[in-house]
Amino acid sequence: MKRHVKQVLGLSAFAAVCMALGMGLSHGWVARAQEEKPVTVDPKGLDRMPPIAEVAEKLNPTVVAITNTSFVRQRQPGNPFGGGDDFFDFFFGPGGPGHPRVPRGGGDSEQRAVSGGSGVIISPDGEILTNYHVVASMGEPGNALEVKTVDGRTFKGTVLGKDKELDVALVKIDATHLPFAKLGDSDSLKIGEWVVAIGNPLGLEHTVTQGIISAKGRNLDGGVSTFLQTDAAINRGNSGGPLLNLRGEVVGINTAINPAGQNIGFAVPISMVNRILKDLRAGKPVSRGYLGVTPQELDSVFQEALGVKQGVLVGSVERGQPADKAGLQHQDVITSVDGQAVKNPDDLVSAISSRRAGDTVKLGVIRKGKAMTLSVVLGDRKAIEELRRGESGRGEEGESGGTDREGSSTFSLQKAYGFQVGALDPVNRHQFGIAEDRKGVVVVSVDPRSPAADRNLQVGMIITEAAGQPVTSVADFMAAARKATGRPLLLYIQAPQGSQRLTLAIPPR
Repeated sequence: MKRHVKQVLGLSAFAAVCMALGMGLSHGWVARAQEEKPVTVDPKGLDRMPPIAEVAEKLNPTVVAITNTSFVRQRQPGNPFGGGDDFFDFFFGPGGPGHPRVPRGGGDSEQRAVSGGSGVIISPDGEILTNYHVVASMGEPGNALEVKTVDGRTFKGTVLGKDKELDVALVKIDATHLPFAKLGDSDSLKIGEWVVAIGNPLGLEHTVTQGIISAKGRNLDGGVSTFLQTDAAINRGNSGGPLLNLRGEVVGINTAINPAGQNIGFAVPISMVNRILKDLRAGKPVSRGYLGVTPQELDSVFQEALGVKQGVLVGSVERGQPADKAGLQHQDVITSVDGQAVKNPDDLVSAISSRRAGDTVKLGVIRKGKAMTLSVVLGDRKAIEELRRGESGRGEEGESGGTDREGSSTFSLQKAYGFQVGALDPVNRHQFGIAEDRKGVVVVSVDPRSPAADRNLQVGMIITEAAGQPVTSVADFMAAARKATGRPLLLYIQAPQGSQRLTLAIPPR
C-alpha cells in the first residue's frame, strides 16, 4: 500500500513538473511569437474610394488662372526664352513658368512677354494666394496681371504683398461673394496622406490630379522654406495652385517640379504661409527672426564627442548677433525652440524664421553635458544678412601665434587623426594666403584616406580651438590633441580669409 501511494505521489509530482515546464515553454513561445509579428495595418474604409471627385467639384471654383503680361529686354536675339534663374531652370527647365516667353525674331530690344500660373481664392472679397515667381515682374510700368475665374470672368489683379524667400504672393481682385477655400494645417499632415492638386498646367485650365504626401521638410535651395513633396502630377502652369487634403482644405501652394524625375512635385506648406499672411495683407516686408549661428548636423561622430544624441550643433556664433548676446556658444547643442524639439538644421531654420524679428524665444541647450535654457531676442534676418555681407573679411581679434613645429613627440597627429598642422609663421601665411589677423595653427596636410578627409578638413584651414581649448601655437594644439586620443577631436575652424567659421569633429583612425 505504501509503495502504491509513493508511486502515485511520484507520478503526480512528475506530471506537475512537466506541466510547469510546458507552461513556461509555452509562455516563452507565445511571447516570442508576439515579439516577432510582422508590422501590419488594420485598414478601414477599403470598401469606398477617397472623395477626390467631391473635392474637385467643390474646390474647382476657388482656383483661378493668372496671366502676367510684361515687357522685357531680349538678351539674345532669336532666343525664345529668357532663362537665367538656376533654381527655376532646374525644376522647370529653361523657359518654365518662372521665365517669360519671348517671341522669336523682331529687331526691338524690348519685347512683350506673357507667362502664366494658377492661384487659389482665400476670401470672398477676392484675395488670392499664388507664387512669387508668377507675379515677380509686377510693379514695372506697363506690366499687367489678369485673373480668370472658373465662370470665365476676368479681373485686373493687384499684388498686395509678396515674399521671394518663401515664393508666395497675395493678389487682390475687385469682386465680392466669391467661393473661397479654407486654409488647413500642413503641420499635421502624415506621409502617405491623400492630396489633390488643381491648376492650369500647360494652359489646360482647371486640371485635377491626385496623389499622396511623399515627404515633408524638403529643403531644396538652403533657404528658409521646407517643402512638401507629392506625387500628384504637377506641371508648368500649376505654380500657385492649391494642394488640398480630402476635407478640401489648402495644405500647400504648388511651387516646383523636378523634371529629371517623374511625379516629384513640391508645395510650400500652408502653415508657413499662414505665419506671414498678416504681413502680405498689409503690404509690409516679411519679418523673419534670425539667430546668428551656423547650424550643423549632429551626426554620430558629434554625438560621440559631445555625449548628446539629438539636436542641432552650433558650428559657430556670429559676434554681436542675437545668439552671441544671449550667451550661446559654438559646440552647444540646441535641442528645442520654445519647447518644440529640433532634430536637424532645417528644423531649427524653420522654427526661427517662422518667428518675427523682436520675438523672444527660449532655446533648450546642452553645453558640455549640462542642460540649460537660454532666452534670445531675435534679430531681423534681412537686416543682419546685409550687415554680415558688409562686414565679410573681418577676422577675430587675439594674440599672436607662435612659431612652434610639430616636433618629434611620440604622439603622431598623422597616425591618430590623419592630418598635420603648422604654425602661422610668415612662410605659411604667404603659402596659404592667410590674413594677418588670424591666430591659431594652420592645416598643412590631410591624408586623403583619413577620417579628417572624410570630414572635409582641408589644407589652409585655421584651427583656433581644439578639444574645447583655445589654440595659439602648435604646442597648444598638440597638447589638446593628445588628451583627445582615442576619441573624436573637436575643432573650431576659421577660413584663411573672410568671416566663415565652422565646427568639425574628427574621429580617430
